[in-house]
Amino acid sequence: MRRIRILQVGDVHYPDWQLVPSEIDAKDQKFAPSVSENLRSSAFRAVLRKLRYLASSDTMHGVIFVGDFTSRGRSEFLEGAFRHFSLLCRGSGAASQTIPLLFVPGNHDVDRKDALELGTIEKFRRISQLAARFGWQPVPLDRPIPAVVGRNGNSLEILLVNTSMGSWELQNLPEFLRDKLKTEDWSTPIDLGSSVAFDDGPAAPAATAAPRPPSDLLDQYYSQLDTPYVSANMLTSLMEHLLQPGRAFGVIVGHHNLLPQKTPRISPYAEMLNAGFVRAQILSADKPVLYLHGHIHQDPIEVVSDPRKPGSQLISISAPEIGSGFNELVFFITEQDDLIGVRVIPYRTKLGDGTLVEEAHCFIPTSLNSRTFLDENTFALLRRLKEYRAERSRDLLFWNEVADLVRSSPVASTLEDALIMLHAAQEIDIHGLNKSHKDWRIQMKGK
Repeated sequence: MRRIRILQVGDVHYPDWQLVPSEIDAKDQKFAPSVSENLRSSAFRAVLRKLRYLASSDTMHGVIFVGDFTSRGRSEFLEGAFRHFSLLCRGSGAASQTIPLLFVPGNHDVDRKDALELGTIEKFRRISQLAARFGWQPVPLDRPIPAVVGRNGNSLEILLVNTSMGSWELQNLPEFLRDKLKTEDWSTPIDLGSSVAFDDGPAAPAATAAPRPPSDLLDQYYSQLDTPYVSANMLTSLMEHLLQPGRAFGVIVGHHNLLPQKTPRISPYAEMLNAGFVRAQILSADKPVLYLHGHIHQDPIEVVSDPRKPGSQLISISAPEIGSGFNELVFFITEQDDLIGVRVIPYRTKLGDGTLVEEAHCFIPTSLNSRTFLDENTFALLRRLKEYRAERSRDLLFWNEVADLVRSSPVASTLEDALIMLHAAQEIDIHGLNKSHKDWRIQMKGK
């Protein structure tokens, strides 16, 4: 079984980086500042160190950035972001280094002047030029960009899509506001009136703090200038790719979320305009499809399927904003190019003590009929495990017990893969999947 490992890095927002220090109990405010600062650490630094360590590993196959390198279209920071992560992930920053660096543009990566002067496609010219200069994968514009991570037969094709083509579209705003946004005078926000107070009775919770007033027109309206969608041309090409003969699954990367976020969002275009249609089209492919994204600064993992399409499975995995950590994804692929499952390894920050921790792994079986992929040797292992359970009258087994059971059988040399196949087929549970296989505990399911 092949394993492909990639890193999924969420919204970067390079100009807004803050190295938030860890907490110390500084009761003596007159204590030497140099000593106090030497006692602090930063979770943000821990994120960057871990990214550098994993990206330089011989077993890592690619790094995917899901957009928003800069903030509010401040394109002067784009070059710094590309340079920083080229050096971080490749050491020298040279394009000759082998690990692929993939990305999709976010709504914050679109410069206002470029959008107004260059149009829907050409507004991505600057970020496209920087990608070419630093040796990154090309930017998807009006068509998806296929990118391959891995080599020597152990590879995975990933499809990059652009969901930010609607950024800085002003047509749907009131005329007076459109005219205002086209000028250089953004210093004064527009008075929209005060909020309406509601009396919900004595049982109502105390009112929350009043929202911070906007500092200028950009602060007030930027989020409403994001009109996310997948264009018709983009979606047509995407589906042609997914429906190619012999393609058993798909991996797509976009910036915006396809599924509604859990936190209520007050914005005219809080979600992708045609998310439901895109979702229905992907499910119609009747195969597992992963969608990797960012944008919402949260990290849900959600699975959607259509019971009328037994093979359909849309797995949406979001990466948090980079200051909160990132994801490592491990794809388990058979020699017949079937995707058996995906392991999500979340690395998350603890701001209080300035550390980055590896949280509990999540294993997602990606075939609803994984049992059909079990070969004769794996079925023989399953039968032996059931017999052993009956002999010992217990469901929980340790790795060394299982290894001893099959020591002289054909499955002994591929035991780890066989157990993962049985786990994906929901015949067993593997406790400690995030650890070395020697630390696994295997629990039988059913009778």
